[in-house]
Amino acid sequence: MKISREHYGKIEEILLYLIGLSLFVSYDISKILASVTILVLIGRKVLYKEPLDCGNENIKKFIIGYILIGIVWNFIGGMSYKPVRNFLKMSRYMPFVFFLYPLFQKKSELFNRFLICGLGSYLILLGKVISVYKKNPFGRVQVFEGVNPTGTMGAMVAVFSFGLFISERNMLKKIGYILIYISGIFITVATQGRAPLVGALLGTGLIVLLELYSNFNIKKMLFLLSAVLILGFAGIKAIPAQKLARFKTAFNTEKTARNASNGLRMDMWRIGIKRVKENPIFGSGTKFDKENLFKKFAEELPQNTPVEKSYRNTLLTKGFNDAHSMYINAAVDNGIYVVSLIILWFVMPVYLVIKNIKSLEDKRYLLGAVGAVVAYLTVGTFWMLWRTPEQMYFWILLTILLSTVYQKEKIEISRARD
Repeated sequence: MKISREHYGKIEEILLYLIGLSLFVSYDISKILASVTILVLIGRKVLYKEPLDCGNENIKKFIIGYILIGIVWNFIGGMSYKPVRNFLKMSRYMPFVFFLYPLFQKKSELFNRFLICGLGSYLILLGKVISVYKKNPFGRVQVFEGVNPTGTMGAMVAVFSFGLFISERNMLKKIGYILIYISGIFITVATQGRAPLVGALLGTGLIVLLELYSNFNIKKMLFLLSAVLILGFAGIKAIPAQKLARFKTAFNTEKTARNASNGLRMDMWRIGIKRVKENPIFGSGTKFDKENLFKKFAEELPQNTPVEKSYRNTLLTKGFNDAHSMYINAAVDNGIYVVSLIILWFVMPVYLVIKNIKSLEDKRYLLGAVGAVVAYLTVGTFWMLWRTPEQMYFWILLTILLSTVYQKEKIEISRARD
């Protein structure tokens, strides 16, 4: 007996809430829900003949083409199912766009409930961070899949809420958003994540510039500059000196024992670039050459000083097999196919924001989403993000951005018909 569309919609709503509630609580649950999402999308198509929808046919074709071409590309490149499996694992959250978008367009209250569920799971994450931080204020807090995912989550939540703060007119909500912003920055600082903090600052700065670009006036400029200066000054004063010292070394590339994090990363980038040169067309893959290309290039590192010897030994014995950079990893894994990632992750959001920012009546979610995406892309320079939990937040943020833009178009079309 065929289930009614109304009852099927209830199943979708439950899945929507579960995704929101798991966002900052359990990555294992999120992975299961990603698989369930694919089954729900198949059900939509088979039972009700509903096509995939993300607001724009060209974007839909691009995402589907990216997945299909990626499967073929990775199989040819490795002549094995393993690279394909790895590619699909890294693409598992793309279906979120086609699952979430129709729900957000169907009922605005579903979007609001999803955000409330997400806020609930975020508060659980925040509570865990505070609990661990109290026990060891000078350690690196890691309560969700390690230090970097925890810090990146804090950065993206902070920047997203800052976008809501800037455009919100209700003072109570404005205060709530700025408190969430501060809590997100606190999480980032508690993890001592330098890349997430840089990403949060860049995302915040971009939101300020976009707000001024969309509707410039002197009062607004003074208010925004004052808010940024106050938050920045208060933040610097609030960060303990021991933690602040680490953040000051964010761009230090000197190869010393005390700067091992940055120094090792520079060596990994060099190794990654050499590996790209080995197979620039299809890529060599990073999950399948741990005892091959990575080890070979790591063994070629110089050993002229004790520090260089220590770096080389660390890379060879600690099990590193990637470049600690989303972009270099993409080139290593997929070769020139990385061009599609650059098109998708940079050009599309930038184009949509510039095209729509001035015409939107409510641009809160557009500002928040694009600012958080910038934070994500910034962290990706220094971390292998699309092998880690943060990738799902990118696709959710992109869906929010698409929903905001194409909701506006639907309203304009409806008005024109009336």
